[in-house]
Amino acid sequence: MEQLSIVIGLLVAHLLGDFYFQPTHWVESRNTKHLQSTALYLHALLHGVLALVALLAMSAITVLTTKESGMVDINFTALLMVAGGVLISHFVIDAVKSYAGSTTLAFAIDQAAHIGVIVILWAILTAQVEILFKQILLISHQHLAILLAYLIILKPTSIFIKQLLSPWSKELDEHAKPKTTSTLVQLPIQNTLAMAGQRIGYLERLLILTFVLINQFAAIGFLLAAKSIFRFGDLTKSEDKKLTEYVLLGTLTSVVITLAVGLTVRWFIGKL
Repeated sequence: MEQLSIVIGLLVAHLLGDFYFQPTHWVESRNTKHLQSTALYLHALLHGVLALVALLAMSAITVLTTKESGMVDINFTALLMVAGGVLISHFVIDAVKSYAGSTTLAFAIDQAAHIGVIVILWAILTAQVEILFKQILLISHQHLAILLAYLIILKPTSIFIKQLLSPWSKELDEHAKPKTTSTLVQLPIQNTLAMAGQRIGYLERLLILTFVLINQFAAIGFLLAAKSIFRFGDLTKSEDKKLTEYVLLGTLTSVVITLAVGLTVRWFIGKL
């Protein structure tokens, strides 16, 4: 069997089972009833079946494409074991996740665990375990430098920008205080908007750093132009001068830091 076709087929089966063939009430049932939820068992069974179908489909395609060179030896017992491994691992991972709640971090860890198991099972099936671990262990200075760059432009940069903009933030908070509405009602909304702004900053810097690393500087201009269009209505109001200064300073600081980090990493990689 084509080795890459197998792992791609398993990943397709995973996406179908987790995002297309899973009803919403299954998720709700699993998150409330946990191990007592019938949906948890049905969901795991669905993934096992889809994995087996994907493996059999890849096997059939391999037989058809290589029939001229003779019969292809397909170990159906091994395919059943891999599908069983997908079923059991999916049950365990989703059972644990049901206690973690519906958070972004829990979702990311859940998907990473599922994909990791699929890759490991694929490596076992295709006898690629040794090669897989060698590839994982081949971490170079370039990889570490890139990882460091992404870590720098996320939380540390966000904290630095927040501290830099604190004088403007205080003025905007004072200006935005409601006249007739209780401040207690407004605080959750302000906190939510602040978190949304932080997430936008993360995505903006991730994209800019990626564009720098792949030498696509024109895309950075397109990104900044698109952001300016979305904020044009806010920034052209005469009474929002402080907001204009706040947004421009934050954006420019974010862009300058990310460009500096990206160019430094490119220079470092080029020196190695």
